[in-house]
Amino acid sequence: MSSEQEVSRMFIRYVQQALKNERINRHKVNLRRIKETPLEEWLIEEIEDPHHLDELKLTDEEIEHLEDFIENERLATAVASLSLPDKMVLYQYYYDELNDVEIGSRSGKTSQGVNYRRQRALNRIRAAYTNM
Repeated sequence: MSSEQEVSRMFIRYVQQALKNERINRHKVNLRRIKETPLEEWLIEEIEDPHHLDELKLTDEEIEHLEDFIENERLATAVASLSLPDKMVLYQYYYDELNDVEIGSRSGKTSQGVNYRRQRALNRIRAAYTNM
């Protein structure tokens, strides 16, 4: 295995971990909110709105500024250079844990198109990251 492949794998793992950490942080904030709410009110909210997990997802405006959620400055700068569709695909793949077919069905693209966009976005991040 070449060192470039190892670096690429390490980089992808880093991005995945950063997005998972953000999900965990949002979940912890949500748990604090739940602990502060009396149990009866919390149960009523759950029954009325079972889609409470939507609160943990980023909005389109937040995805547009995905770099704001990345602590590593070099990586954040590299991600900032991506287009919104590239960021959307990366977010859906690594954060929402959707596969290429699911992303494609949501966006009206083929799974091959989604895979190509994701790979191209990762290559752009890698290139921008190494050129800093």
